[in-house]
Amino acid sequence: MLTEQLVASIGVPLKTPGTHIAKDAAIFINTFQPAGGAQGIFKKSAAPANCLAISESHIFAAQIDKAVVHVYSRERNNQEATVPFPERITSLLLACQDSVLVLGTNDGRLFAWEVASGRLVATKQAHLQAVTALTVDERSNFLLSASADSTIHVWSLPELLAFSSAEDTSPVRTFSTHRSKVVALAIGHGASSCNFAVSVAEDKTCLVWDYKSNGLLRTFLLPAVATCIALDPADRAFYLGYRDGSVQQIDLYRSANGSFDAVQNGSGATNPIQPKASSCWKLQDASLGGILSMVLSFDGTTLITGHESGALLSWDTNRGSYLSDLPQSPLPGPVTNVVLLPVTGFVNQDGEQSARTRVSEITKPKFGAHTTDEGYGVPGNYSLNVQLSTKLSAPDTSNDFYNALTGPSFPTSILDQGLSELASWGQNATGTTASTNGGSAEHGEDFMRVQTTSLQSVYQLSEEKKVLLRREQARSAAQNGSVSSGED
Repeated sequence: MLTEQLVASIGVPLKTPGTHIAKDAAIFINTFQPAGGAQGIFKKSAAPANCLAISESHIFAAQIDKAVVHVYSRERNNQEATVPFPERITSLLLACQDSVLVLGTNDGRLFAWEVASGRLVATKQAHLQAVTALTVDERSNFLLSASADSTIHVWSLPELLAFSSAEDTSPVRTFSTHRSKVVALAIGHGASSCNFAVSVAEDKTCLVWDYKSNGLLRTFLLPAVATCIALDPADRAFYLGYRDGSVQQIDLYRSANGSFDAVQNGSGATNPIQPKASSCWKLQDASLGGILSMVLSFDGTTLITGHESGALLSWDTNRGSYLSDLPQSPLPGPVTNVVLLPVTGFVNQDGEQSARTRVSEITKPKFGAHTTDEGYGVPGNYSLNVQLSTKLSAPDTSNDFYNALTGPSFPTSILDQGLSELASWGQNATGTTASTNGGSAEHGEDFMRVQTTSLQSVYQLSEEKKVLLRREQARSAAQNGSVSSGED
């Protein structure tokens, strides 16, 4: 059965939690599909928006008005570490198969922390103001950082993580079409050269653009300032959340006149499009407050929104309507982050995950701990603290060799085969060619042939060595004789 888990975090609590919620609970893990109960609770955290990242083994949560990141262990279900940073963190995400935590600061810098080695690299002043959002492409090649200074930088993540000085790294390109603070950012799920990003700014504009060429693809005029964004898993549409609690769905394949037209093939990119009023889904209960976070389900049919009041709501994306409150809400504070974990339960999932490494304990970051004098190459003190999976590949239980390695003794089939081969070799030594084991005689002949050839080679080398030794002795005797005659 496929299972999808929902993780929600709150900011500063607004009220005393009810009896159904533990005291100081701040990060909640619940089963979303199929409907189920709580799977884990983590305490003592107040994470702002865009400041929650989750790996298979850990949860990283930056703290409001503090220059620290709380690290929680999902295996032990407790707080593992409190990691201080020189600047307050305003956004973070995991990249490179959850091995690198990228952080944006209030002063406009970027940090990249390798959680398995403790290596920490930092850029120079990346933005003039705070980093408001971060996103990375599917293959962790490009990192996008949005800022309150209205710009979005596109970085080469491999270059940023190189062992040369990260302070010398510059953005690959800068998207500067926005005219005010960028508040939300999303990137397409495609891994091809035709990919795009969607960004929202406080000037009530939403821009769709190609982050590999900085080309503008679409311009949307919004009815209000959006607070968050979620992109459809198939890149067909995106969803915006607003302060009045409403949701807006914008189709990327339908133009203003109703005809179907892909974003990449569209025309009139600079011509603003005002979405129809019917694309906005309203809530009847205004007391739920504005939307602070949102996420789409794996199949894209359900949208989950987190509200200022602590409510978690689900929406039907096909019908464009509100479904219901999630059972675990309301939470004791504003829902600043909602994340859906990767779906588990696929038939071949165990085999795919077995080849991955696992970070059981994070290594705290250290500035300048892994550097070289030349500025390039891997330093001698660089090491990784990871666990290899117990299964390096999907086991083939029908393989006798695998059973011999994992079983308490050799399988009977291997023992019988070995005994048959030994018997056939003995028969060939006495001149018998018949075999009752289908081909064992042929294997015996090959073995005897190889053995005979090897013995002949060894004998020949031994004879050659004896000849060379006799020649050397004769030469030495002749030299000694000539020397004695000269002395007489």
